[in-house]
Amino acid sequence: MSVTPALRAAARSAYRDLLRASSSTFAGDEPVQRAFRAKMRTETLFLDGTAQNNPKQVEEKIQLAKDLAMMLRRNVVQAQRIERDSAGDAWSLRFTKDTELGDNSTIKNPPPMQSSRRARKLEKGATSFIDPAAPPEPSLPRNYSALKRAHKQRDVPELREEDIDESFVRGSGPGGQSINKTKNNVQLLHKPTGFRVSCQETRSLQTNRMLARRQLLQKLDQLHNPGLSKSELLQAKQLERERQRRKKAKKRAKKKELAQ
Repeated sequence: MSVTPALRAAARSAYRDLLRASSSTFAGDEPVQRAFRAKMRTETLFLDGTAQNNPKQVEEKIQLAKDLAMMLRRNVVQAQRIERDSAGDAWSLRFTKDTELGDNSTIKNPPPMQSSRRARKLEKGATSFIDPAAPPEPSLPRNYSALKRAHKQRDVPELREEDIDESFVRGSGPGGQSINKTKNNVQLLHKPTGFRVSCQETRSLQTNRMLARRQLLQKLDQLHNPGLSKSELLQAKQLERERQRRKKAKKRAKKKELAQ
């Protein structure tokens, strides 16, 4: 389903309203206003080529822009220092007609606050409670040999093609025309989890497609088998080698000390 013209018009209207809200809120502070607009344009409200044709994601960005505009108008005020002396700083607050003003009842009569020690005790008591009906969480093996056996017995997740949204974009970086003028950058989106991977390791499109699926499968493996995935097993193997190396070095040093 493509984005309708009415939805595109709503998106433009929400974005313009957000720009007007930022102009009103950050009036007189041009650097902050430019930084805010760049943040909205490049990160917060940014949609890539695939997402721009997704009505659901466009509607979410429209609602986000409306919420941000309302928040700027009602809950953000500018402050400017007008006096600075030994007694302290004096500030001038600029309110607009949309600024939400309260009666400060929560400030004049704040709720009782517990001490940090009391809060830590309550938090510790809340976290130490164990439900006897809850099944015990499986613990990971401590040594590398047991971890390796558990890794072989794990359930490897299945990567289905119908769960993948695949797109190809033009490559970038070193490599000449074979990279910069061909769409060999493979981008995969796993719909059930939202995982995204991008692969441009070789000049071959088919090889990049295979490597991208391998990367996505590794992410799914880490999600379904925490602590037992292939990448985590390689890290544990490297740690085991370092431990064995330190053990041998300590044994050689002790043997040399006894020989003297």
